Amino acid sequence: MHSAMDVLREHYRQRDRAAREWKTAGGKVVGYLCDNVPEELIMAAGFLPYRLSGDPSLGTEALERYVQPFAAPFSARNRGVSFVDSILEALLSGTFDFLDYLIVPHTRKTIQAFYRELALAKTAHPQLALPEVFYLDRAYTPFYASEVFNRQALVELKSQLEVWSGHSIVDGALAEAIEVTNAGRRLLREVSERRGADPPGMTGVDALQVIATSFFMPKRDHNRLLTSLLERPPSPPALSHRERGLSARLFVGGSPQDHLQLYELIESCGAIVVAEDHCWGTRCGEALADTRMPAFEALADRYHRTPACSIDFPMARVVDRCVARACTARVDGALFFVFEGDGVHIWDTPDEVAALDGKGVPSLHLKQQPYRVEDPEPLREQVRQFVSSICR
Repeated sequence: MHSAMDVLREHYRQRDRAAREWKTAGGKVVGYLCDNVPEELIMAAGFLPYRLSGDPSLGTEALERYVQPFAAPFSARNRGVSFVDSILEALLSGTFDFLDYLIVPHTRKTIQAFYRELALAKTAHPQLALPEVFYLDRAYTPFYASEVFNRQALVELKSQLEVWSGHSIVDGALAEAIEVTNAGRRLLREVSERRGADPPGMTGVDALQVIATSFFMPKRDHNRLLTSLLERPPSPPALSHRERGLSARLFVGGSPQDHLQLYELIESCGAIVVAEDHCWGTRCGEALADTRMPAFEALADRYHRTPACSIDFPMARVVDRCVARACTARVDGALFFVFEGDGVHIWDTPDEVAALDGKGVPSLHLKQQPYRVEDPEPLREQVRQFVSSICR
């Protein structure tokens, strides 16, 4: 019999497995990008929410054919961050052919560009089988006007989901969806606690798979697997991490890590990743919707006040939360890995490095890194030297 962790690893490898099973059973799938789209509304409408992720092994054939002709030289399209291009490549090439609809949120510029690029590609190539797309707007300032704007954006999303589903989203269904997602986030908090123990009760590689699969599966199914996983004591390999040479507790920040390449490399160098600050990691379990409020208001409040997104205003809030996550995990050092073309984290990472230095936490700041590491050995040597310098 496969363990819960084995099943979660399998769903991480085959990210479309649950969505295709859902589709085969007659359900519909709503894809979305980033972590500031309210899955609860999608669930309450009767759809399966599915978060799109990239694949470093993909090429750029579809991008060059369907998107590049519309881009001017030296435009943002030519300088896009690679994990976003990878998602767009997969969408245009048919990898996400199980999607019925797609929600594109207002977030980093290369993701915002999805809406326009898909529209242009579809106009020029009508034969492309693309899902219907909805643009979810958002204001990022903490002021009342932004709160009102963001609530109205969710009203419009709710209306669109009702059109897609053919029925109204009732308060009871939304309250139930919030209960399920809150339960999942509480379980992810337990994962963070297990990782943060001394010694850590889970490797960073496994934690990344546990967290990410919550976006690829029906929430109830993921919650059951996670409950089963957490009912068992930490596995011996994780408990004996010092015997395996994993003696440094490391924090990872910077660009989103939607694959295992970096974590596997880090944990081959005598460290264990016990926490992170990116949108596929620790913070996915942090903020719950306040169930004391009416369901829709609770959802609007959560996604305005405590989004898991990397973008916030003022930037000092982003820095403070990053430092708090690292200090809570009692890390020996931090590694910030920023992809080439990542116009978000070139700004906040230097301040995060400086703030952690002020707390006595050394950092390795790796800039302009490729999404796909063709030759891992130079990077491995950099990480190995850093880990050696902080090992206790």
